[in-house]
Amino acid sequence: MILLVVTVLQRSVGFGRGILFCRWLPQEALGQWEMAYSFLLLAAPLAVLGVPGSFGRYAEYYRQRGHLRTFLNRAMIWTAACGAIAAVAVAAVPRPFSLFIFGDDSGVQLVRGMSLCLAAIIFHHTLTSLLTALRLYRVVSAMNMAQSMLFAVISLALLWRAPRVEWIVSAYGIASLLSGLGALAWAWPGLRGIEPAVESLPQREFWPRLLRFAFFLWVSNLLAHLFGIVDRYMLLHWSGMEPSVALEQVGNYHSSRIVPLLLVSVADLLSGLIMPHLSHDWEAGRRDLVSQRMGLAIKLAAASMLAFGICVLVGGPFLFDEILQGRYGAGLAILPWTLAGCVWYAVLTISQNYLWCAERARQSTFPLATGLVVNTVLNAILVPTWGLKGAVVATALATLCGLAVGLLLNRVHGMTVDRRLWIAAIAPGALALGAWPALAALALLLVPLPGGSVLLTSDEWTSLTNLAQSALAKLRSRLPRRPAVTSP
Repeated sequence: MILLVVTVLQRSVGFGRGILFCRWLPQEALGQWEMAYSFLLLAAPLAVLGVPGSFGRYAEYYRQRGHLRTFLNRAMIWTAACGAIAAVAVAAVPRPFSLFIFGDDSGVQLVRGMSLCLAAIIFHHTLTSLLTALRLYRVVSAMNMAQSMLFAVISLALLWRAPRVEWIVSAYGIASLLSGLGALAWAWPGLRGIEPAVESLPQREFWPRLLRFAFFLWVSNLLAHLFGIVDRYMLLHWSGMEPSVALEQVGNYHSSRIVPLLLVSVADLLSGLIMPHLSHDWEAGRRDLVSQRMGLAIKLAAASMLAFGICVLVGGPFLFDEILQGRYGAGLAILPWTLAGCVWYAVLTISQNYLWCAERARQSTFPLATGLVVNTVLNAILVPTWGLKGAVVATALATLCGLAVGLLLNRVHGMTVDRRLWIAAIAPGALALGAWPALAALALLLVPLPGGSVLLTSDEWTSLTNLAQSALAKLRSRLPRRPAVTSP
């Protein structure tokens, strides 16, 4: 419940902040912020070579062997050294980075500021991984909430003075640093209390194990982030547009992603919530039950997100014409395809839980690798002729390809992937056609059939009905009862 409440509040703050960014910033400046933010999220995990991501896997391993302090000390020294080298490299040669991020050398000063922001983000992400590995979830939730609130307050206060991207980058770095320092101060007594190792841990036994795991995590992060930003970089460098014009189109793309990205955030939350239950059933040998629950989760996620997407399409004109003051007409035009792509990505995120349960971590990178290749090829074909729409269509179709590969891999490793599941996975594509075709697709999914419906089997309907009745019964039992009225 804490995680759910914090996530909802954090995303609400982010949504409001994103709306105000769109209202206050020119299209080109909004595009610059989108490119700068994408680069920072790509560079932060890559700079440290995936080592902080190993905290969750190896903290308990070394704790049980009495070497937790040694593990954390060595990993933190590695991370600090790599982060410092990355920040210095960005600050020392800003012009190549400006050409890569913004398409010209006009952002040299901004890149220098981004180097400091990169160091703060690495600190924040590393601390998040460390505290999560130590199961200090409330501290992590408080830190992320503080970071979101501080970023909103500081950035909007600075933008009130002047609409400059430099202010946003500075605010993001300051918020990451302050929230991280606050969490570190909170957790420091516990960290200092970790017992030192009784005997030394040889370097040759420590680093090979750690770096092998970190390498595959690094590859996974690289694929995920490249898949997420390749369309914008292709639009900037491959469309043939002037950098200023291309950045305006990136700004339009940013405006169309404000609401759809909420679905991706919800998928990340749901994926984390259902994973412990699936893992428990898997380790207990109930793998058929894992397959059934995974299939039901994918179907319900696809159908509910399709319904949410329909509401977004209906309310899209009001959002863009009234709230965003009619400044992002191109963003409204591509909203259907952006929604379809984000829903497919959300379903892909949930479906990968099965491969994690089956301990196929390496194969879990195949869907994103496939999507990245398809995305790059389609962008190279469509962007020069279709421009912004070509980039969005390419990303949506590439995401669908990645989802198909993920479901096929799940099937290879024992999950039941039947016709109903394929229909549920493909159905969100109706959003690309508009609100009415999407509504027709949703109605088709819910049409009753002798064996259940197009979406769910009769057993799944029965299971959901029993679950709803059980939840209502528990709710009634906890409600205060009125005292009985007795006659005199």
